[in-house]
Amino acid sequence: MPGADILRMHAREAGWAGGPSRLIILSLLLLASLAVIPVAAVPGPQETVVGYYFTGDGCPHCARVNPVLFGEWLTRYPGLVVVEYEVYSHQENAVVMADMDRRYGIGLYIPVLFFGSNATFTGDEPILSGVPGFLNQTLGGPGSREGFTPLESLDIAQLTGYPRVWQGERVLIREGPGGDTSTLRDLLRGVDHGTVLAGKTYELLGPLTVSHTGIEIRFERSLRVDGWVFGWNGGPLANVTPGSTVTPAPTTTAGECPPSLELTAGKIIALAAVNAINPCALAVLVVILLAIITANPGKREKILLAGLAFSLSVFVFYLAYGIILVSLLSAVREAASFQAILTRGLGLVSIVIGIMHVREYLSPGGAPVGTGIPTGWRPRLGEALNRITSPWGAFIVGGLVTLFLLPCNIGPYIIGCGILSVYGPLVALPYLLLYNLIFILPMLAITLVVYLGVARISDVKGWREENIGRFHLASGLIILAFGIFLLSGLI
Repeated sequence: MPGADILRMHAREAGWAGGPSRLIILSLLLLASLAVIPVAAVPGPQETVVGYYFTGDGCPHCARVNPVLFGEWLTRYPGLVVVEYEVYSHQENAVVMADMDRRYGIGLYIPVLFFGSNATFTGDEPILSGVPGFLNQTLGGPGSREGFTPLESLDIAQLTGYPRVWQGERVLIREGPGGDTSTLRDLLRGVDHGTVLAGKTYELLGPLTVSHTGIEIRFERSLRVDGWVFGWNGGPLANVTPGSTVTPAPTTTAGECPPSLELTAGKIIALAAVNAINPCALAVLVVILLAIITANPGKREKILLAGLAFSLSVFVFYLAYGIILVSLLSAVREAASFQAILTRGLGLVSIVIGIMHVREYLSPGGAPVGTGIPTGWRPRLGEALNRITSPWGAFIVGGLVTLFLLPCNIGPYIIGCGILSVYGPLVALPYLLLYNLIFILPMLAITLVVYLGVARISDVKGWREENIGRFHLASGLIILAFGIFLLSGLI
């Protein structure tokens, strides 16, 4: 054999010829030397672990997690696969979360990142502090992966709801039913796209931006295939297969949330305008100005200062009420199971308030139900108003009077704060300022009209009483429309 001849030749050169034991020793040394020669490793399947992330756009705690999870960890841990469910805007995703809670007890508060029954992280602090250690042990260490789901076992096409599935610099976004798990999985793993999509019909798109609270993730390229949008960073497809269609490039994904701030501003302006023409606040201001005129005849500057002080007091106190309302409703929204209940509840409240205002227009003169100051409160309110003799008194009583005004003014404000609660108190603050500025505009206008002598206080009072029915009708129809739109999901 050639190998044996080579061994004999080396043995003769080394002076070992003639001894079979020496030949055996030489063979063993040769085998040992071959064992240390580097051999090209054949890459095996990448170790992966799937985590289910439940979040809500506008959730302030999620805003802390999102930049780290999507902006850092997906790159740092190539084996991390995230199945994301946004529960605020997709009721189907809230159902998925409720089902996961029934099966695994993950809870109904967000954010939550679930890897398995023994690895559930709820809240921003536990996620940020606990997940890196878990991933280091599971993906890079000797830790057991028993009980955790690898990508190879994830049936992507059969996922319920509307998930977004992430790995590295790639994302799959469900738009509708359908999909082939093998194809979707290969796309997510980074297998050559041209090979994966050969013979399939798909739609080439352009750059893609996926928005979260706290971060936007941009992808250079995207395509649509079988009810899914796939976004990635990297080279274009090697081959465009027959049957594909090139379309104009989108800049964002469909169904981004929360709603655009421009649209929200329009809703807030409309609700504030309805609240501003509420007869209650105007009636109280008229009484205050009349009391100031009576106590300070001929002193117009007192009228101006009293009207401005009362308006400022209403603005400050209602702003405080709004911040409290938005904070409370934001906390309710973080419990995903209450998301649908809150939206429907706001819709029902709007409809009831709208009907009450229309009733006031159709049956004037009766005792107001939910649209005016309760009858039992009026004597105390009258006593408070009669004590006003100065602008400083107008400011103090204005703050107290806001409590009396709540039953007849709070309806539109609750609806507005409910709409703003999806953003949280910090983002909602400028819109609350805008709302309350619009709310006090009629008060400022009446103050200036009386101060400048354009009209007497009796004229203002008569104008209010003459148009009170129209105020109720306009308010009722607008709030009623809001309620119908909220229940139908149009806003």
